[in-house]
Amino acid sequence: MSERPIAFVTGGSGGLGKSGNARQLAALAGRQRLHTVLVDGNPGQQSQRAWHRLDADRMLENAQWDDLKHAMVMPRELGQPYALLPGPLDPRAPGLIGLYGRALIALSRDPHIDLIVVDADRMDPAQWRSSHTFAGGVIRPFMQAGAGRILFRIGQTGSQLGDGLKTLDAVGMPELTITCAQAPGTLANPRPDKDWKRMLDGLSRFAGTDQWTAQSLTGQQPGRPQGTQCPAWLARQARFVGVDVSADTDGKGVSWLRRILA
Repeated sequence: MSERPIAFVTGGSGGLGKSGNARQLAALAGRQRLHTVLVDGNPGQQSQRAWHRLDADRMLENAQWDDLKHAMVMPRELGQPYALLPGPLDPRAPGLIGLYGRALIALSRDPHIDLIVVDADRMDPAQWRSSHTFAGGVIRPFMQAGAGRILFRIGQTGSQLGDGLKTLDAVGMPELTITCAQAPGTLANPRPDKDWKRMLDGLSRFAGTDQWTAQSLTGQQPGRPQGTQCPAWLARQARFVGVDVSADTDGKGVSWLRRILA
């Protein structure tokens, strides 16, 4: 059983790099020799399915017909230092919230797994309060049980800022939430850290600003092996969920065969 909380990567708006953030965190943990599972928790969009170029027969539903080992795509097949639990074949199928919840419980109880990173959809206050949404039916119960952490993405201005602050206020768990600000590479002067810390006071911890560059965007091309860069904001996220980024490793993941197939 993992002693680390489940890391839910989400935000209050779309277009903030949530899926890329989830992959980067999973890859970083895998390079620290932790057995890491990335979960595609956005059934409507399924960015991870598209990015990893998965066939249609790789789906969350396999977890209910067989077991999680047969539903997961293992690191060697992915070409990444983490395993992947894909999203569902039918994103509108009844019972998905329960299926996701049971899968996450099973993963968290598996002694072979060290960290679970969930690429979740955006959420808002109404979704947080509803048990029929991924936010309210999956993320909120794990958070209330102390078994989850929210890694939140927020924009610099407009609705990407306002909607994010409203959602953080609705969540109301500042000690269990860490926020990363996203900034496009064309933005000459992103908000300074002191402004973010002031705005997030009482809402969330602050990880830093992820300012996209041509190099970082190239690293997010579909199927590309995740690089070894660890910007300060990502290191703070990792430490927040119990990953020791100072560990001396060879930068490679560990074979799962002796553990996951035992």
